[in-house]
Amino acid sequence: MKTYGSFFEDIEQRRAELAQRKKDQMARLKQQSAQGASDTDQLIASNKERIAKNQAVADEKKQAAIEKRKAAQAARDKAEADREEKEAMKDEIRQDLAKEREDRRKSIETKRMEKERAQAEKD
Repeated sequence: MKTYGSFFEDIEQRRAELAQRKKDQMARLKQQSAQGASDTDQLIASNKERIAKNQAVADEKKQAAIEKRKAAQAARDKAEADREEKEAMKDEIRQDLAKEREDRRKSIETKRMEKERAQAEKD
């Protein structure tokens, strides 16, 4: 049977072990908290880096699309200008041909009138 002295020694020993376990638990908890915070910071940093990279790629694609649209618009504008220039040249040629026909008709009419006048004078 245990004596009071050994009984109190056992209690003191258990209290010391309990205090040591609490200290160990607190140390583990602090370490886990620090590790968790570190992991979270690292995860946040990697996510920020990934987001920045994705944003840069998106910005490049957006800029490329803008440039492509500008190039397509410039090509359409050039084609429209070329078409308008071609139409203007066609209109000018039509006007020149119409003027030539009118001049030829007037010339023929003038010759006919002169012949008629000359015929009328002979008669």
